[in-house]
Amino acid sequence: AVAVFHGAVEGDVVILNCRQGVRIKATFTKLPKVKHGFHIHKAGDLRGEGCKGACEHYDVGKHTHGSYTSKQRHTGDLGNIEMKHKKCTQTYTVKNTSVRDLWGRSIIVHADEDDLGKGGFPDSTVIGHSGARIACAIIRRGLC
Repeated sequence: AVAVFHGAVEGDVVILNCRQGVRIKATFTKLPKVKHGFHIHKAGDLRGEGCKGACEHYDVGKHTHGSYTSKQRHTGDLGNIEMKHKKCTQTYTVKNTSVRDLWGRSIIVHADEDDLGKGGFPDSTVIGHSGARIACAIIRRGLC
C-alpha cells in the first residue's frame, strides 16, 4: 500500500506486510523542520478543514494515545517524524494489523510534536496534543 503527500508537505509512505504485522517506511522531502505528530487515522475521508473527515486515530482495540513503543497505544500511533536534513526517512513495524486493514484509511502529519500521551493536556491521551493536521494522504493499494 502507498500514501503520497503533495503540497506544503511532500513525501510518501510505503506499507508492506511482514511477519510481525506491517512495515511502514515514511520518506519526506519537504516538511517544516520541527517534530510533527504522525498517525494513521480511522477513515480515508480528507474532506473538511484539516481533513476532519479522517476521524480519530486508527485503533484495533480501545486504547488511549501513547508512543510508538508503548504497550498501551492506538494502533495508528506512530509518534513523531522530524526533518533534519534534505530528506527524512523513518521505518516502523506495527503489530496486530495488515496492509488490507489499512487500505482506505489515512495517514496524517500534525503541526506540533506528539507528547506521546504524557503531556497532561486534555487531548494528550486522545491525540498526543499534536495540533492541527497539516498534511493528509489516503492509504491506497499499490498496483503494478
